[in-house]
Amino acid sequence: MYNYIVEIASKMPLPLGVIIPNPIYIAALILLVCVFEIIVTILLIRRKEIRKETALEVIKNPIPDKNSSIDKVNLLNEELATYGFAYMPEKDIFYSIMNGWQRSFGYCQLYDEMAVTISLVIDCEPIRFEYGGKKWMIEFWKGQYGMTTGSEIGIYTTTGPDLDIPGFFNGTFYQSAKDEDFLQMSMVLRKNDEILYKVSGLHWWLTAFRLGEFSHPSELVVDIEITLRDSEMRDAFVNELLAVGYTQEDLTIINNTVSLTFDKPHSKQPFTRIPLTEYLMQKNNEQNCNAYKVLTKGYENTLKKLEYLKNEEPKMYRHILNMGKSRQFFGEYDTIRNFIQKNDILNR
Repeated sequence: MYNYIVEIASKMPLPLGVIIPNPIYIAALILLVCVFEIIVTILLIRRKEIRKETALEVIKNPIPDKNSSIDKVNLLNEELATYGFAYMPEKDIFYSIMNGWQRSFGYCQLYDEMAVTISLVIDCEPIRFEYGGKKWMIEFWKGQYGMTTGSEIGIYTTTGPDLDIPGFFNGTFYQSAKDEDFLQMSMVLRKNDEILYKVSGLHWWLTAFRLGEFSHPSELVVDIEITLRDSEMRDAFVNELLAVGYTQEDLTIINNTVSLTFDKPHSKQPFTRIPLTEYLMQKNNEQNCNAYKVLTKGYENTLKKLEYLKNEEPKMYRHILNMGKSRQFFGEYDTIRNFIQKNDILNR
């Protein structure tokens, strides 16, 4: 066997100018590569076996309940509050809390450009208009947020000038809506005509996310209802919807409440969301969702699944808690804030 390998390796053609090494060196190198491949194959097979054994063990010996469901929800929500979210067991969804840290970071187009780079493959629909001496933006989102499928409606305002940061950003930077600018909103998220959830509330950022659900944005449709403050605000909002590409037939208007369906976005999508980037991120998202399902197969509800992951797969557990729009998403905020602060000092 050794002589056979040496003979083949010695006869392999080499580029001009390359020194032919000793046949023993060639054979040793080939054997080393073969051994490495065998070891890698064994490790991959063993990894699959361990995952299967873990899943079966979970089914046979689930972790016993130590706390009531209410206690578990409270404990989970204490941890989630740090990330700006909470869990609603009756609908099996995660949602944004009123005063999560995200409220301090405002919003601008740069954030949407960042989304796909951190595995948020989402459709965006910003609706910009002016009302009451302020610039307003009400934006809709839907799609895959890492290991969750979800949707959002956000309300943002500003009275400041547009920003012009050379080589970085040129446009409007909005602050998250103040308490007096909250609007009554509702969302119904449907995937391939099946309702995933319904949510509503008086809020500045209405959200909902379903853990372990993998979706492409094109599979999702959001039925949206927003009650504006008065007829003037309603008309300003409706006129911008029409300017973006919605038609009168797409809208249902009752008093100051506007209803519409957010399906295929009419707005230009972020330039970073190219097919290759979206494919790679969605491949990763799908693999993570599948891993979550395999590892938690033995548990019948999200609370028990998360309890298991917290004890046995803490890395995945932390990844799940860091859902939605994480701090990475707002990575450009410091540059924007510093620019605004310098301008404020100069204009005093």
